[in-house]
Amino acid sequence: MPVAELRRRVGNVDEVDAEVALAGAEVIGTRLVDGTEARVKLRLEALSDGVVIGGSAEAEWTGECRRCLEPVSGVTNGEIDEVARPYPLDGELGIEDDRIDVTEAVRAAVVLGLPLAPLCREDCAGPDPEGHPVTVADDADDGPAETEERPPDPRWAALAEVHPDR
Repeated sequence: MPVAELRRRVGNVDEVDAEVALAGAEVIGTRLVDGTEARVKLRLEALSDGVVIGGSAEAEWTGECRRCLEPVSGVTNGEIDEVARPYPLDGELGIEDDRIDVTEAVRAAVVLGLPLAPLCREDCAGPDPEGHPVTVADDADDGPAETEERPPDPRWAALAEVHPDR
């Protein structure tokens, strides 16, 4: 991303809409679509010794439903908040030949937005709903009310005798 014109005066601002090519990235079975290009919207602001980069990135992902293992896909969104300098400090982007390579910042933003355990749909019952039923927090009829006290686990009964409050 060229920044020579932007850096001519402190406070200059540039809005950039671009696409950044990302090689594959994966998080526990959820991965970016092969050959994907992340769509980025960035705001660049010149500093006396660098450039502040803020904005968002989105990319398409694919994976398997955590319950039924059917293919599932979607779009991940991530926020970008970086600083680039000619002599970068730890964790900052570098400015080389009046250009900033934002690829790794974009990759980090979209990977952080990937779902860890996606569902094909919210009410997915899984491959064997009879043998392995899925319980949902809204199923208040299935368990004891939260105000009711559950009986203590008998394996911990001996500890109840040692507890100073009892």
